[in-house]
Amino acid sequence: MARVIEAPPLEEDEMQRIYEWIDDVPLSRPKRNITRDFADGCMMAEVVKHHYPKLVELHNYPQAHSIQQKLNNWNTLNVKVFRKIGFQIARTDIDKIINCEPEAVEKVLHLVQEKLEEFKERKSDEPSPPQADRLQGLAKPKGQPQVEVRVQPNNAIREKEQVINELRETIEIMESKIAKLEQLVKLKDSKIQILTNKLTAAGLS
Repeated sequence: MARVIEAPPLEEDEMQRIYEWIDDVPLSRPKRNITRDFADGCMMAEVVKHHYPKLVELHNYPQAHSIQQKLNNWNTLNVKVFRKIGFQIARTDIDKIINCEPEAVEKVLHLVQEKLEEFKERKSDEPSPPQADRLQGLAKPKGQPQVEVRVQPNNAIREKEQVINELRETIEIMESKIAKLEQLVKLKDSKIQILTNKLTAAGLS
């Protein structure tokens, strides 16, 4: 299971390297204020997609103005992207970014940069899969018919596992959204009760 990590504080030179790293990424929106630019998670999704296009589907991250939609984008990043890389961003850091706290974005960007580099090293260390065509068409001795050797790939199993993982991710995202909606309903019920009490008190007086 991916570990939830809080972004550590940065030195000034580390901060500068983050700005240089981001400058190399072609973003869909011009950078004006990095604290606000990254608040909804969309640009973070673009940064990861620039390095690993297959990990990110940008349509999952609509530009957002409400706190709830921004939180949804970051939760989706955590579940669908960062967990595959091997970590997840702490909720406290997400809240700081959404609320545009100074240096919150830079700290998380530095964490993401480190994890992307670690992910790249792990991928480069993985052995390349055997080529099926090397085992096909093996020659038989003269006078005997040539037999085609077929390799039964594990693609079907991998596809099923991928479908299962995607369904789990979707369930986690939906559970998160349901929990937030339940909180909103409770908050509205509380406000309604307060207004009802005030109206009752006013009527009695």
